[in-house]
Amino acid sequence: MKTKLAKLIFKDVTGANESNRVSYIVRINSLMMCIYFLIWISVFGISARYINTAICFVGLTAYAFSTYLTYRNKNIAALFLYSAVTVIWMFRFVIQWGWECGIQHFVFVLLVLVFVATYRSMKEKILASIGVFCIRMLLYMWHITNEPLETLPKPMSVTFQIINIVSIFLSLIVILTIFTRDKLATEAKLAQYNRQLKVVAEHDHLTGLLNRRSGMSDMVSKIMGGSFSTGMSIAIGDIDLFKKVNDTYGHEAGDEVLKSLAKLFDDFMTQYGEAIRWGGEEFVFVFDDMNLDDAFVALDGLRLKISTLEIYWKDIKIPVTMTFGVTDVNVMVSASDTELDISNRIEQAIDDADKKLYMGKESGRNKVVI
Repeated sequence: MKTKLAKLIFKDVTGANESNRVSYIVRINSLMMCIYFLIWISVFGISARYINTAICFVGLTAYAFSTYLTYRNKNIAALFLYSAVTVIWMFRFVIQWGWECGIQHFVFVLLVLVFVATYRSMKEKILASIGVFCIRMLLYMWHITNEPLETLPKPMSVTFQIINIVSIFLSLIVILTIFTRDKLATEAKLAQYNRQLKVVAEHDHLTGLLNRRSGMSDMVSKIMGGSFSTGMSIAIGDIDLFKKVNDTYGHEAGDEVLKSLAKLFDDFMTQYGEAIRWGGEEFVFVFDDMNLDDAFVALDGLRLKISTLEIYWKDIKIPVTMTFGVTDVNVMVSASDTELDISNRIEQAIDDADKKLYMGKESGRNKVVI
């Protein structure tokens, strides 16, 4: 029963230009006002105030119709009816019982609705809020210049205050809960989407490694941060005879080789620095705070792992080796150095490593040249 009621209350609207948030806010508040008037119908009926009972019944009917409109994808009409009925009975009750009945405080519910239950421009919302302010002032001016038609007995005054305070607070809680839930959920989705976009923008789509642009940015940031005491070494590696792999087994097999190697690089470089997909079958390896000799030893260990790596494509084992060139980078940063200066310094180091790589290619492949 509870689940069915919740599904009924939070039933989505289907109109292309309608909002679930607005629908929920207006719907639930209209239902709450129906309950509010049912209470007053009971109170006035017991005390034999039949005219007031009839007025409350009209209000109940109007709010019920407002609720119905939200299920017919008429949120704007439902909100207008809700607001109009609220204003009318505020004036009616204040005129009859004066300021002590506390009905006038429902203007704060209307004010909140102006800002959270519509998609109007800010100018329109401000104008609407001025209108709500004018309603409040009119009620107050009438209060100080006129006597109420009826003086509220103390018990009735207390009853009015309690029912109205509870109703107003519940209405505000409902409005703000739905509004903030919607906003927080949207912000969470946006933050997640931005994180996903950042990952996509910074990483190579095939291998999952940092791409060239983000890898270069990462190296520049590290050097500019001045966190190295030993230095930085950079290597560039190229898959030996990769074109032959593509020509023999197909480009899908070549992609499988790249992905398998990338996983090995990512695992291996975790303790040293970063592996970057530089382009095609070329990868750059950044050894943080490592001198050239230590980077050579680590890279030769990676070379041996690659030569024994088992890569299969359609039950066919594809043997793979790589050749590397490795050099070091000047990580000393002066006050006059810019990011462009550091970037140029890194590119020069990679060019130097690339020359060593091709020396290795020409002298037999599957080696590290220092």
